[in-house]
Amino acid sequence: MSSHLVRKAAVGAIAATATVGLLGPVATAGADTVIPVRNASTTTKFGSGGSLTVTVKQQTARLSPGMVALPTTRNAWVSGVISAKIDGADPSGGSIEAGYAVGCQIDVGSANVTLGAGADSGVGFTTTPEAGASPLSVTPKVSGTTGGSISLAAGSIGTQSLTYDRATWPKPGDDVAPDWYAPATDFSFDGATGSFTYSDQTIGVDGCAGYAQARLYVIVKGTVGNSKGRLVLWGDTFTLG
Repeated sequence: MSSHLVRKAAVGAIAATATVGLLGPVATAGADTVIPVRNASTTTKFGSGGSLTVTVKQQTARLSPGMVALPTTRNAWVSGVISAKIDGADPSGGSIEAGYAVGCQIDVGSANVTLGAGADSGVGFTTTPEAGASPLSVTPKVSGTTGGSISLAAGSIGTQSLTYDRATWPKPGDDVAPDWYAPATDFSFDGATGSFTYSDQTIGVDGCAGYAQARLYVIVKGTVGNSKGRLVLWGDTFTLG
């Protein structure tokens, strides 16, 4: 019997990482359009000989005005496959966190979006940089999960999580940690590889009178021996209309 409850994502599936992709230009589309988003892959080295690779494939976004009649609300169904691979002696698993950064009247691709511990409660900047200045640094202002829309003011960015996992309810007789009931924003995988597949998850924004954009983010952590690595991958930016 374990000393704590290990949370797993019900939507996760284990798979090996294979394809190396390239980030492409900003995608545009009209209503009732499927946007294919290019593959992306990145690798980082950590510890003594360890490396962490994350790959995104088969990512698409489907836009439709039929989901809601309001011009200030935009939605999309998103799908994709995220794979993580740990190389090195004695890989002992890691975690995958994924979601979409959604912006209202701000270029999500050019903004320096800060993710991390402050993503759920941070305050977003609502001004734009002057000509020639460095990209605007933005901490997501609001957060939510896929399956609905988030309300954003002009010039702000929010996040919608794909991997927000409410804790599994313990079975009679289980030993659990004191915080077993706290939801996680990621899910764990064992060994050297892990994969997360999502299909037709809804993302969107409410109250946005101007243009809206979205962009996938993936945060992967891995362990090799006594060393831990962390890697962030960004997908293509695409329009929500």
